[in-house]
Amino acid sequence: MRVNLVLGTMTLGQQVFLEEAISMLELFSSRGYDELDSAYVYNEGETERILGAAFDRIGREQFKVATKVNPRITGRLDGEAAKSQLTESLERMGLTKADIFYLHFPDPLTPVESVLRSCDEMYRAGKFVELGLSNFPAWMVADVHHKCRANGWVVPTVYEGVYNPLSRRAEVELFTALKAFDMRFYAYNPLAGGMLTGKHRSFNEVPTDGRFALRKTYPARYWKESFFKAVEIIRRACTDISMVEATFRWLAFHSSLDPERRAAIIIGASGLKQLEQNLNSFANGPLPDAIVAAFEEAWEVSSADAPEYFTLYKG
Repeated sequence: MRVNLVLGTMTLGQQVFLEEAISMLELFSSRGYDELDSAYVYNEGETERILGAAFDRIGREQFKVATKVNPRITGRLDGEAAKSQLTESLERMGLTKADIFYLHFPDPLTPVESVLRSCDEMYRAGKFVELGLSNFPAWMVADVHHKCRANGWVVPTVYEGVYNPLSRRAEVELFTALKAFDMRFYAYNPLAGGMLTGKHRSFNEVPTDGRFALRKTYPARYWKESFFKAVEIIRRACTDISMVEATFRWLAFHSSLDPERRAAIIIGASGLKQLEQNLNSFANGPLPDAIVAAFEEAWEVSSADAPEYFTLYKG
């Protein structure tokens, strides 16, 4: 059994536009995959508008689409935010329902009952198929589950979180919690924000473009001297394959992702060629022992500085 792949769509509307997006969706579908991951906030809604235009051209029935409600839009993760954002996301994409509707970030300042109650109402109205959580700490996952069950509300069945060879903190407590609550895990940032592509060679050479320049969360998460040392360990071991391929194969065949629990890796791409390369990376099966050992050594180096697997919205 293989780990599933989900196509991350954050590059749509930023690096990828309609015609290439259509080609990417067709390629992804032709390889036997059907899950797409989006969010209300991606590129100020342009990501979902491009998806909607693509679906108008090639159909939407072959895809399962996820979107997310984000507390940063209104300043609160509450029922009103969930209803308004899901409604607009569905309109953008020309959908009557989402296959997964995630709470994008937890909001510790707003009682979670408000958003959970509204999610249950929308679920019963057929607006989405599954409820998901993203970036929640394990104790909040437990709290949400207990509140949902106590009130007879729809319970979350999928979790989307940070997981890659340099950021494995989810293994310690989150994966245990997800197993207890029968939730599957979808890993985002599989290449550690691009660190595991090998293109960043020096801690002192800070990029002036790309996600490390445009998104402040990425330098805070990954731009650390220990991460560069860890990447170098992996680079030296990858004599015959690219670090990208090695990373994807490690995630698929050697990590704590469990295919029996329908775990998935969210892969993105800056274009059609890169998507094809990323998809091809999974074709060669497990890695040689020496490369697996290098990934373990790299984690020993990066673990002390690894970011938390969760992110709290702080208003």
